[in-house]
Amino acid sequence: MSTEQPAQLFEIVVDPCLQKPDHFPQVEFLTSKTDFAPDKLELVDLGLCGVGEGASRKVILPYIDHHLVPLLKIFFRSEPVAWKKRDHSRALCLAALNGDWKTAKQFIDKDRGMLYARLTKAWDTVIHIAVHSKCISFVKDLVEYGTVEDLAIENMNKDTGLSIAAVSGMIEIAKLMIEKNNKLTMKRGTRDLIPFGMAAEVGHKEMAEYLYSKTEFDCLDHCERIRLFFIILSSNLYGLALDMLSKYPTMACERDDNNNGKTALHVLAQKATHIANGSPLKIVARYTSLYFKGFYKQTSTPILARDLLERIWEQVLQQSDEEISDLISRPSGVLFDAAMSGNVEFLALLLCEYPVLLWEVNEKGQSVFHVAVLHRHVHVFNLIYNIGAIKDYIVGNIDDDKNNMLHLAAMLPHVERLGAPRANLQMQRELLWFKEVEEIVRPFHMYMKNSEGMTPMDVFNKDHKDLLKVGEEAMKETANSSMLVATLISTVVFAAALTVPGASNKISNTPFFHKEQWFMIFILSNAEALFTSAASIVLLLSILTSTYAQSEFVYSLHARLMFGLTTLFISITTMVSAFIAAIFLIFDYKLEWVPYVIASLACAPVILFLVLHSNLWADLIRSYYWSKFLFRPSKQRIFELEF
Repeated sequence: MSTEQPAQLFEIVVDPCLQKPDHFPQVEFLTSKTDFAPDKLELVDLGLCGVGEGASRKVILPYIDHHLVPLLKIFFRSEPVAWKKRDHSRALCLAALNGDWKTAKQFIDKDRGMLYARLTKAWDTVIHIAVHSKCISFVKDLVEYGTVEDLAIENMNKDTGLSIAAVSGMIEIAKLMIEKNNKLTMKRGTRDLIPFGMAAEVGHKEMAEYLYSKTEFDCLDHCERIRLFFIILSSNLYGLALDMLSKYPTMACERDDNNNGKTALHVLAQKATHIANGSPLKIVARYTSLYFKGFYKQTSTPILARDLLERIWEQVLQQSDEEISDLISRPSGVLFDAAMSGNVEFLALLLCEYPVLLWEVNEKGQSVFHVAVLHRHVHVFNLIYNIGAIKDYIVGNIDDDKNNMLHLAAMLPHVERLGAPRANLQMQRELLWFKEVEEIVRPFHMYMKNSEGMTPMDVFNKDHKDLLKVGEEAMKETANSSMLVATLISTVVFAAALTVPGASNKISNTPFFHKEQWFMIFILSNAEALFTSAASIVLLLSILTSTYAQSEFVYSLHARLMFGLTTLFISITTMVSAFIAAIFLIFDYKLEWVPYVIASLACAPVILFLVLHSNLWADLIRSYYWSKFLFRPSKQRIFELEF
């Protein structure tokens, strides 16, 4: 170049050694706007290179002209189309969430492929989102609009709309879809479960019953039927389990590979709340615990659970002794599972039909009753009084750690098994357990040492030391607070007795009663408030000055606290009565409604005290009176059932 040119950012040259444009490798570009998607664009090696050492970067004109320029044209021409489709997808998603079928239909009519558009990260389509939003009308219109294949669209987890409806419990939506495509009931979704299994797993009873009637179980393999059977057992759907057991009796002896190989007996043994506590027990063991007529509500769930247990046990008894032993002992002993969960009816049924189980011991050498003592299940323990002379042999069992039954009674159980909401009442319950077991064990067991060299009393003192301390502090705090209130009441009512209201005024037309009658009500109420508050002070003071020995936690301390709170409540009530009487005696009745309002407000402290402290009061009454009937032997044997 003969003339000097201004400096340029890029020096554009043509390298003579490069191929001609006709020989450049061809690059395929997207030519259809509808097919364009930003994620289909790929980086292309443009073959940019520099010429000469230290030279500025040079861009090759032929390559730009035939490759880069067309690529950029396609990109900038197609980008608005991609954004437009994204906006449409977002609008369709919002329409499905809001149940706006009119708007959604407009998008689908323009492009039917929008039915299959992935609108979320989980690949949910419009039908998945509509089911999630639980908009029945929208789903109904969508089902009518779509085809059978459209209802079978799956998301990332392979869930169809029916799978989502099953988990949500929307029976109306499920019916709409199954009427259109009944094959959806057999399509597997999350964790390879069919819709029935998904509904049963989350506990939607009505949905599970409906899908059960629509599912072709004969088309499922045996392993999948076993899996579904244990799912409905775990979800307490006993009616469905009974029906499935009648169709496939071998389920009674199958094992759940997803749950350590447990059998149906293992699952039922751990369900004390449904089998044992839901209704009055039909076994003689009901007399061994606190039982009040009408206390339990009769429901269908425990009845179905008992029926299911009987049917399963009938199938188990048809096996050989070796197979029965294997079924009830692996992976854990069903008897001991039931004893740990307090399932007394389960134990009664099995022991009645198979008495040899009474001699069974667990891996630690403990019997069923030893386990019941350790876990503080009073209903199970009371069955020991129904087994006759066998009891005397079983109570003599010593476990592998050389603990007898009294050692187990001396051990502190888990907090949830202490049997009372307050530390002082928990201590009382523990003492009652220890004393009851002490009466039935052999005399030398009270002084027997375990492998750690400790007697039962040593174990009790060691394990209950902290509980005793907490119980003592709880009693002191309650007594202190209550005594403060009682002292204030006695001071007020004593002062009121020296200044009788209304003695000098000339009011004679008092409401409800005559003036003399109101005077009598005031005097009696005031005197009773004084005497009961003083009695409450004395009772509560005796708690504060107590030695808090273990024996006092059985009845003495709780009796004092119970009567102290009772007299405090009476003193509050009579103090309020005295105040109301005084109001009617001294008030000038120019506004007649005023004394009634004041009297009504005066009742608020009584009501508040009764409501806020009723739980404590009820706990004390229960601990003092009902605990005397906690351990009560039956009049008949355990083997006499009346189903």
